[in-house]
Amino acid sequence: MPNALVLIAAVSYGVIFALFGYPIFRVLLPIYGGIVGYAVGMAIVVPDYPVAAFLIAVALAIVFASLSYFYWSVMIGLAGALLGYGLIAGSAIFLYPTAPAVSLLIGLAGALIGFLIFLAAKDLMVMVACALNGAMIVGGATYYWLDPLSTRDYITLAVFVAVAVIGVVVQYRLFGKERKYSAGKPRKTPSGP
Repeated sequence: MPNALVLIAAVSYGVIFALFGYPIFRVLLPIYGGIVGYAVGMAIVVPDYPVAAFLIAVALAIVFASLSYFYWSVMIGLAGALLGYGLIAGSAIFLYPTAPAVSLLIGLAGALIGFLIFLAAKDLMVMVACALNGAMIVGGATYYWLDPLSTRDYITLAVFVAVAVIGVVVQYRLFGKERKYSAGKPRKTPSGP
């Protein structure tokens, strides 16, 4: 069983990220990009040249950290395009199985629509992703914390779902009107009397 302090730290980080990940994400994204760049740099250079490996790793860490927002935006758009294509082309093939070319064209239109919707909804995607990541951390820590073994899977799943749902709701209520990641101006709330 892992150290109790490590589990408490993991649960604390997971809860904070699930509830307040939206503003934290902007800081963590280049850090994660830098970590990935450093790992890639260390992996591609032969271990016989530690100085060269370190310099290349640091250079790639800087490049990955610098480009992290751009790549993240592209990946969000591609996810929307794939989902849009799959839903629209799949529905068209189901309705008109004898016209695959039409399904392909309609699917491409669906891909464009999905791409644009996901780019417009980047803020919501950040909230959902942060809530899910925080919930996974809390669920994983809960899994190792609990005993006996026979019940921890169900409790872990319940904790994951609860933290994820609460995280999305709290972040949406706190940050739903902000626009940190998508183009456009923040929505203004009507002022009271």
